[in-house]
Amino acid sequence: MSELMLAFEKEAVNRQHDVANIIASGASSVEKFYSGTNVFVTCGSGFLGKQLLEKLFRCCNVNKVYLLLRAKKGKTAQQRVKEILQDPVFDSLHNRKAKFADNVLAVSGDVSEVKLGLSASDWELITGQVNIIFHTAATVNFNESMKVVALTNVRGTREILRLAKCCKELRSIVHVSTAYSHATHSRVGRAVKEQFYDSPVPPNAFIDLAETIDENKLENMMQQVKADWPNAYSFSKALGEEIVRSEAENLPISIVRPAIVISSYREPLPGWIDPMNSLGPSGLILGLMTGIIHVLRTRQNIVLSLVPADLVTNTTLVAACETAKAQTNKGNIKIYNITNNRNPLLWSELGNVLETFGRKLITSRAIWYCFTIQTTHKFLFTILFWLLHYVPAFIVDTACRLTNRRPILLNIYEKVNKLTSALDFFTNNDWKFQDDNTLSLHKNMSIIDRDIFNCDIATLDRRECIKVWTYGIRKYIIKEVDFQRQGEIDRKQFLLKIATYFIFGIYIYLFYI
Repeated sequence: MSELMLAFEKEAVNRQHDVANIIASGASSVEKFYSGTNVFVTCGSGFLGKQLLEKLFRCCNVNKVYLLLRAKKGKTAQQRVKEILQDPVFDSLHNRKAKFADNVLAVSGDVSEVKLGLSASDWELITGQVNIIFHTAATVNFNESMKVVALTNVRGTREILRLAKCCKELRSIVHVSTAYSHATHSRVGRAVKEQFYDSPVPPNAFIDLAETIDENKLENMMQQVKADWPNAYSFSKALGEEIVRSEAENLPISIVRPAIVISSYREPLPGWIDPMNSLGPSGLILGLMTGIIHVLRTRQNIVLSLVPADLVTNTTLVAACETAKAQTNKGNIKIYNITNNRNPLLWSELGNVLETFGRKLITSRAIWYCFTIQTTHKFLFTILFWLLHYVPAFIVDTACRLTNRRPILLNIYEKVNKLTSALDFFTNNDWKFQDDNTLSLHKNMSIIDRDIFNCDIATLDRRECIKVWTYGIRKYIIKEVDFQRQGEIDRKQFLLKIATYFIFGIYIYLFYI
C-alpha cells in the first residue's frame, strides 16, 4: 500500500516536470490567457483557495495574486500569507519557483463587510490593476445563523460584483457556488441542471433584513422560506447565485458549482487536503479511521457526488478563460456543475473501498476497533449511536474524572453528532446533476490543455480517488506517514476487536435479562 502511494507521488513529481516544459514552450492557450495577469482571490486561506493559488503560479505564469484576508489571532493579513505559503501544497512550487511568494500580496479586508472592508487605497489598487477575480470565500458551516450567511455569502457576493464593476482592466470573474445550491428536498431524485432557478426570497431584501433586525427575529422569519433547503449554507448559496443573475449584467462572469470536494487526486500532491476539512465529509472518514465513529445512517444505493479538489481548480481556471472570450454575458451567464454523475460512485462502493484498502490505513492513534454499522432507520441509528458512542464515552469520561484526568470523549461525540446530523440529508438522498457545460468546456480545449487542465470527471478512476483521499486524510490531517508500524497497529486492532465483542456480549446479556 505504501509502495502504491509512493508511486502516485513520484508520478505527480514527474508530471509537474513535463507540464513545466509544456508551459515554457508556450503551447498552452489557457496559460497564455493568464500570463502576466493580476488576479484577486477571496479566501486564499481556504482549501480551494490554496489549490487555486498554487496552480496559478505553477501553470499559469500570473504576475501577481492579491488575497483578501482578515487580520486574525493577532496576525496581520500579510503575516497570514507567509503562514499560508508554508502549507505542504506549496512545497514543490517553492522548489521550482522560489520567488513566487514575492508576488502573493495580502489585501486586508473581510468579505462580510460593506465594500469588502477594503481601505480606499486598497480599493483603488484592486480596481486599477486586477484582471481576473475568483470569489471562493463563504462560510461553509451548515448550522450557521441566518445573519452570518446573509452578510457573508449573499452580501459578500454583491460586494464582489460592485468591486468588479469598478475594475478598469477586468477580463473575467468566477463565482464559486455549490452543486447543492438547488439540491433541495423537493428535487430529491430529480435533475439539477446548469441553470438559474427561482430564488426563495429577493436577496437584497434578505440582506436588508440581516442588516436591520435582531438575529433571532430573522431566524424565525426565514424558517418557512428556507424550509426546502437542508441548511443555511445551501440556502444562502442559492441567494448568492440570484445576486449574480440580477446584478452581473454585462460583467464577464460565470458560476462553478462543485459537489462534495475531497482531497486532490494528483495535483500538486496526491491526497493533499486542508486539515480544516475534518469539519466536513472528510471528518466521517477520519472518524472511521480513528475508531471514533461506529454507526452511520446511510442509503447504500445513492450516488455520492465526490469531486477531487484539483478537478475543481482546473474547471474554475478554464471557466474564467472561456468567460473572457465573450467579454459580456448578454443575459447568458454560464453555470458549470462539477459532479460525478457520469462516473457515479455508490455509497456501497465507498464502503467496500474503506473496508479493504481503508483498513490498511488505520492510524496508530485509533482509540478503538475500527468498524461501522450502517442503517437507513433513524430510530435504530439513534439507539446504536447511544450504545456505541455515548455510553462508552460516559464510562471512559467518568473513569478520567475519578483519576484526575481531563474527560474528552463526550465532547468529541457531541461534535460527531453535529457532523453526522449536518450530513444526514446528503448521505440519504441524491440528485441527477447535469454537467453538459462542464463537459463542453473540457472538449473545447486543445489536447494539451485537456491534459494540464483536465475538467472531465469521467477520466478519473473513482475507486482510486477514494484510496488517495483516505491516504491524504492520514498524511495531512492525522499527520501520520509511518507505514512501518502496520504489524503493531494490526495487533492493537485485534485486541480491541476482542474487547468490542466482549462489550457486545454484555449488551446482549443485559437486553435479555
